[in-house]
Amino acid sequence: MPLTRFDISGAQVSDEETEKVLREGDPSRSLIRYRPDGGELYIHSRINMALLRTAVPLPILLVKPVSREAELMPQDRLLTPDGSVRNYIFLEKLCEALAGCPACYLAEQHGDGRRDFYFVAEDAVGFERIARATAQAQGFPLTIEQYSLAQLAPLILVTEAIGELGLELADDARIQTRRFEFWGAAPSLEKLRARMEERGYRFLHLQPVLGELYMAKPVAIDGQGFLAVLKDIVPLARSLRCSYRGIETIDGGEQFLLTRELPPRYAAPAQSNFLGRVFGRKKP
Repeated sequence: MPLTRFDISGAQVSDEETEKVLREGDPSRSLIRYRPDGGELYIHSRINMALLRTAVPLPILLVKPVSREAELMPQDRLLTPDGSVRNYIFLEKLCEALAGCPACYLAEQHGDGRRDFYFVAEDAVGFERIARATAQAQGFPLTIEQYSLAQLAPLILVTEAIGELGLELADDARIQTRRFEFWGAAPSLEKLRARMEERGYRFLHLQPVLGELYMAKPVAIDGQGFLAVLKDIVPLARSLRCSYRGIETIDGGEQFLLTRELPPRYAAPAQSNFLGRVFGRKKP
């Protein structure tokens, strides 16, 4: 399927006068990624599986505009509000300039004093020419790097999409730290925290008022490996009246709400007990 079949930015389009939605945008997800030094990178990822399947064999271009020093906050070197606005104006201008060019925005990365953008393109040379001209017009020094989607998948994709796309990961990338978030009442979350710590998960944060628990652990992120992780922690959370927020899944958190039946793909494998072996029954 050619990239021209997809909207460049995947953003929602609305009528400014009536505020009527003319076209729904693609779903997106905010992700946390951990650097080897323990620092964090913030990823905003576009979720359109048809687009991602098209992107698998194509070059992925990492566009790195360099912001001005005055546009970085001194304490953490994140973009200031003005710096963030100018950075997003560059993104908008780039998407406008790419009209008619077979290229699509996939994700952005925020941290280390910058915000960078990932695009898939059928014509890497033509894309780079347009990107450099746009950056020059906006006053941005620019670096562009080229990768494959398999190389970038652990960073910019929701983890579940790696298996769905059948991407082959490098051996040294198959185990990575992921953050797992849960909803529930504070007493239930405390019980869930204890049970997950028994499984080797590290406690990050508990917000009792909001009913949120954050845990982290290095886990397998390939298809079967990550699904096995979810088949363990999702039923565990439900047994304690908590729900996984589904940040790293394609369909997100609503499928895990306690008011809904759990999708079979996330159910714990049935285990036989003594009576089951004798009478052919399985444990509930």
